Amino acid sequence: MKRKQVFIFVALVSIAGVLFLILGGVFKEPKNRRGEEPEPVNISPSSNGKQIPGEADVSGTNTVPRPLFYAPEVPEGATLTKPKNEAPASPNKTDIKARYFDLRAAKSGFDPRTITVNLGDTVYLDLSAEDGDYDFEIPYLGAYFWAVPKGTTRRLPFDATMSGTFTFQCRSFCPREGVIQGELIVLP
Repeated sequence: MKRKQVFIFVALVSIAGVLFLILGGVFKEPKNRRGEEPEPVNISPSSNGKQIPGEADVSGTNTVPRPLFYAPEVPEGATLTKPKNEAPASPNKTDIKARYFDLRAAKSGFDPRTITVNLGDTVYLDLSAEDGDYDFEIPYLGAYFWAVPKGTTRRLPFDATMSGTFTFQCRSFCPREGVIQGELIVLP
């Protein structure tokens, strides 16, 4: 190989290496603002593999990172949460609405802890971060929103495309005490 060809080859390999390092960082799981991995949450043997808020396996044998669950069942007697505002989402379907809710995130948890909507609704959560930065995730609906900075409010839109009971949580930007969670109930 000529000297010019060797130089071009080395340059291409170097560029490929830099791109690999950059793209490798893009596809990694984000860390919280302190650069730490999210804390694992315990799963109780009595929960049949589902994480039940407030219940933990004290032996530590069933520890898994960030369990995310969905139950197709809707709690008996669940009623719609009164939104701060609502409007028809479609002129053809008056039962499907765009519903707007205020949701506050703090070390003590989400407020309100449970939000109930109808299947097909478009949901707008105005998430306020009170005492730190918080992100927001409803994994089974494909909803994830990057960190909302402390003292600000951000509107988070998503569609309720499946009925059932969904856990929502902060994923990577959570208080020191661990993950905070709430519940979204989608009525059929």
